[in-house]
Amino acid sequence: MTNSHTRKKIMLGGGTAAGIILFLAIIATIQFITVRHPVRWDLTSIGEHTLAPQSKKVLDTFRSQNIPVHVLAFYETKSSQAREAARDLLDRYRDVDPNFTYSFVDPDIERATAHKYKVDAYPTLVLTAKDKEERLESATEEDITNALARLLRHEVKTVYFLQGHGELSPKSSEPDGMNVAKEHIEKQNYKTAELILLQAPEVPKDATMLIIAGPKADPLESELEAIKDFIKRGGSLMVLLNPFQTPKLTQFLETYGFDTKKDIVVDKMSRALGGDYLMPVITQYKESPITKNFTLASFFPEVRSVRVPKKPVPSVIAEELAFSSPLSWTITENQLQTGEATFDPKTGEKGPIPVMAISTYTNYESLNQAKEPGTPDKVSKEGGPGSASASEGPADSDQKARQLVKARIATFGSAQFASNKFYNLSGNRDLFMNTVSWLAADENLIAIRPKERRAQPLVLTMGQSQAVMFIPVVLVPLAWIVAGVLVYWYRRRTVAA
Repeated sequence: MTNSHTRKKIMLGGGTAAGIILFLAIIATIQFITVRHPVRWDLTSIGEHTLAPQSKKVLDTFRSQNIPVHVLAFYETKSSQAREAARDLLDRYRDVDPNFTYSFVDPDIERATAHKYKVDAYPTLVLTAKDKEERLESATEEDITNALARLLRHEVKTVYFLQGHGELSPKSSEPDGMNVAKEHIEKQNYKTAELILLQAPEVPKDATMLIIAGPKADPLESELEAIKDFIKRGGSLMVLLNPFQTPKLTQFLETYGFDTKKDIVVDKMSRALGGDYLMPVITQYKESPITKNFTLASFFPEVRSVRVPKKPVPSVIAEELAFSSPLSWTITENQLQTGEATFDPKTGEKGPIPVMAISTYTNYESLNQAKEPGTPDKVSKEGGPGSASASEGPADSDQKARQLVKARIATFGSAQFASNKFYNLSGNRDLFMNTVSWLAADENLIAIRPKERRAQPLVLTMGQSQAVMFIPVVLVPLAWIVAGVLVYWYRRRTVAA
């Protein structure tokens, strides 16, 4: 009897030990798999712990070009909370691109490394790719993604803001200023500067883009001629218009595929969303590199219509991108002043109303100028590269295509759209910056910008509050007590048997 009882106790103890060993083996296996193949689930409503599409797009560019990126994060060991927050963010980048690696360095301990990279303040992040280097003083997704974009760029592009006609000032921090937009342009590693064409013979040669933001008076003919020459040499132009103003400028834009009437858009949907009748909500976008996967609503305060002419414009390919709601319509200046904002079929049009358009202008004259003296044929402005002589071979066509100069133009019907007051409203910032990236031919930067973290308080009802208290304080301990009693009772029965 004693031997039998001993064998049962040994078998029971052995089974328990085997169960514990098996459990630990399972835990170790799961841990090994998760370390080698980490998987994340983001359950936040705004995707706070998921990289923004722009960040993924930039990383895809590095991955497609097989360019490894390494980050040296200089943090003090005692700054454990900041280190772990940075580690979590860098892990998100590594999950998208395995060639994105990072390591932490304590500058107080590894003085030689800190001296090598000239780090005298921390935290500091040093991002390296090939022979290029970028430095950051904070670990935010927006800063890291912009730094990665700068590592991809081979040149620094300059964006000029035209001044002298009542435009929005890129230096002003007032509600009707534009310094917030300017700062975001600079974060993308563009240089910015103001330009007064009355004091300059031409748009500077280093200009990649010229922004004309809400002029209240028309540029002079000499200025328009300088802008025309800038476009002819391939410069990009962004124009943000005010309703009922600058008739010469709007006439100038007709050459590049934009038809802007003397009207203003009224939208009932804006009122339903708590806005003003004169601030249309834009939720309809035509598919383009600027608006691809763009689902955010944008707001265009005091906007005029921007259409593409029905008759094609020579050398221009234009398309309308953003539209007001079907509940909108246009009114004249007289209707606005008299307060008669109802729809008049004689003078207005019903929505959707196009309020933004883009175009690509091809300067075929540059091709003719590039030809050798005495070359007989010229290329028609009505056609494209294919309109040259049929006797030309593929090599000749390729050579001509390389010599063609193309310019990009974007026109918004609202200047306030990009002002400090409305720039960060819903999708305005992303639409503006996507347009800047397209104009600068930096399509890899076109996407939704990283989200800003915001406090999201959790508000519970009385019943939910009681459940939160009851489950961990009462239910879970009670469950363990019941489980312990059942195990004790089962073991007593097994030993007795």
